[in-house]
Amino acid sequence: MDVPNNINSLLSTVQMEIIRLRQERTSCSQATFAGICRAAGCSRSDEELLALSAGFRGGTGCSYNEGSCGALMAGVMALGMFLPEDNAKAVTLSKELFEHFKERYGTVICGNIVYRNGFAACTGCCLCVGRKVIGLLCREQVLTQKDTLNRITSKYKQETHQS
Repeated sequence: MDVPNNINSLLSTVQMEIIRLRQERTSCSQATFAGICRAAGCSRSDEELLALSAGFRGGTGCSYNEGSCGALMAGVMALGMFLPEDNAKAVTLSKELFEHFKERYGTVICGNIVYRNGFAACTGCCLCVGRKVIGLLCREQVLTQKDTLNRITSKYKQETHQS
């Protein structure tokens, strides 16, 4: 079974992961990056995923009024992570993600989004990016059910060997 039959499951998983992480008070960039990576079956540890994305919080280092949304930056990172052999495709999909986000929020600047909508909008930004990235990866057939299951199985095996 290919991804189109599994896309709803992946979209549901990314949404649940992001919401759970946000409820645990994880930053926008961390919740988005880890949520996407978990939903897609990335084999990196949670500690690594959270550390890699920590600096994008609040518009890169909490710069707010000058930095791009951390959730958006996390989505760009996730695209690159799942397209390591195709930088050109990662760039093209990142531009598509950027345009989608900008159309939705009218800006990519963290502080402008927060000013207009309050901090409550941050989880919405995370979900917007998470769903779009999973959709792009599925559309481009980067994620197939077989690949996702292999990544999840590999991660499970690593975790059980470390216990």
